[in-house]
Amino acid sequence: MSPANGGGRGRTSAFSAVRLGRLSGSASVASTARRSIRDTLRTMRKIRVNCLAVLCVVIVQVAALPQRAAAAQASQEGWDVAVYPFLAWVPLGIGIDVDIPPFEGDGGGAGDIVDSRFDGAFLAGVAASNGIWRIEGDAIWAGVGGDRVERPHLTVDLDLIYGHASLGRRVAPDLYLTAGVRRLALKYDITLGELPHFSRKPGLWDPLVGIGWHRPGPKVEWHASFEGGGFGVGADVDLASTIHLDWKPVRHFGFTGGYNVVYLKFTDTVAGRTVIVEHTVHGPVVGIGLYF
Repeated sequence: MSPANGGGRGRTSAFSAVRLGRLSGSASVASTARRSIRDTLRTMRKIRVNCLAVLCVVIVQVAALPQRAAAAQASQEGWDVAVYPFLAWVPLGIGIDVDIPPFEGDGGGAGDIVDSRFDGAFLAGVAASNGIWRIEGDAIWAGVGGDRVERPHLTVDLDLIYGHASLGRRVAPDLYLTAGVRRLALKYDITLGELPHFSRKPGLWDPLVGIGWHRPGPKVEWHASFEGGGFGVGADVDLASTIHLDWKPVRHFGFTGGYNVVYLKFTDTVAGRTVIVEHTVHGPVVGIGLYF
């Protein structure tokens, strides 16, 4: 074997190593860029949802200004109770993001749904106030899901059941500071790319704090609230905002309509693997009310 041939093979091996290194570096840069774009899109969506919630509260405040100040400041005797036996929720936006960190040598995966599914949602609630204190409770069932066909392939089915209770103390006219708890019962099925199928039914208890704005009236009532919690006790983040208008054409019966926004982020462990899910739902709510 001639030295010239040996030198040629050495140069070829060196060139191949350099080329493979460049390709590996390019793949790593592309992967980092995709993850950065996905994180940016998630952040933008959260900002849009929060802005929508704030805008809804502002609209309610402005619309209620013409009501008579005397009626707003009128003293109240006893407790006023409102029961909402049936509320239908029609989500206009459903977002589900899944992140599964690397584990035992695999690369993990992350993705968000593109085509959402809505199986149904049902709400019911009750509220009672004596003007100084306000007690609220509600329950909800929602079945949602979605798919992502492009790589990585993602399929998610999520059933959410929760019960919520809060106590509020009036600190200014129509304005209440609240504290409460939400019990979440989740059932999820997730298939992401080539990773194993994930399915579990975790239960979470979330402490909550928030603020509420409530303006009662003989025929029309305005209500708006925002609560946040989780704090890692149950969910990582638990946010909910709602506004609604109650119209009472007769003494003990009326109609209610408004808008709900819910954001939930939780971390779970399935078969030794960490699963992080972010869930966003928002849409109008309509139903009936009984007033006593």
